[in-house]
Amino acid sequence: MSSEKKFFLHLLNNVAIVFDGFALFLFVVLIILATLQILFRYVFMYPLPWTEELARFTLVWVTFLGAASATRRKLHLAVDFFINKLNQEAAKFITFFFYILILGFLVVILYGALVMMGEAKPIFAGSITWLSMMYLYLGPVIGLILMIVFVGANLYQLISAPAKPTLEG
Repeated sequence: MSSEKKFFLHLLNNVAIVFDGFALFLFVVLIILATLQILFRYVFMYPLPWTEELARFTLVWVTFLGAASATRRKLHLAVDFFINKLNQEAAKFITFFFYILILGFLVVILYGALVMMGEAKPIFAGSITWLSMMYLYLGPVIGLILMIVFVGANLYQLISAPAKPTLEG
């Protein structure tokens, strides 16, 4: 393995570790927000209006960062029964084709998320009046960019690897 490839994979792993940690932190925040909502609504009989909305935004972020993490580890849902029945070259070609389709899909969704982020900039959250809705769409944008990078890395590894490819990790 070349030193450039090792450096690139090491850099990707470090980026993934940072974002996995951030996703874990946001998941803990999500649990705390949901707990606060339940406590204040049913125990103290004084619901906090901002906890539900902030929990919803946090869930969006956690979802896209988690999807990026799953993409990196090749843990996405895949039906590889037929691919595993093919010879190595055919399996590699079909896997390559699937990765190209995935990249195309992610780029289209990223474009839509960027458009939504721009349009949401002047709009503020209902119960959190200081929070621009643009930040809600920042989570999907970051997650989609990470997914594109990780699919690109998986594609590069597929092209450079001599072993039989699989869609699973």
